Amino acid sequence: MAIKQDTTRTLTDISLSRLCRSHAVERLAIESEIQTLMITAGYARDFLVEGLEALPEDFFTCIEEMKEVMESIDLKSLDFEQRSLTIKRKKRRIKANAAQRKETQQ
Repeated sequence: MAIKQDTTRTLTDISLSRLCRSHAVERLAIESEIQTLMITAGYARDFLVEGLEALPEDFFTCIEEMKEVMESIDLKSLDFEQRSLTIKRKKRRIKANAAQRKETQQ
């Protein structure tokens, strides 16, 4: 019985560890996309600062790229939020199971 509990605990720990690593990677991906958005917005702003009567095609390309990046950030942030909730639930379950095992052993 103890072997089964140890195996289950190890699998749960591995599962949580993978989930946390995946979560960290997703956080970096979102940060990277935000940096991309800021760089692209900087280019778009530069076109406006030049004071041209008609904006060049590159300005509108920047705007389209920013829209695409924003959509991507939106989707990734939803996944990130869902993964955050999953991690919280898993940690609570692990804590509850540990408390239950402790009570059972006493």
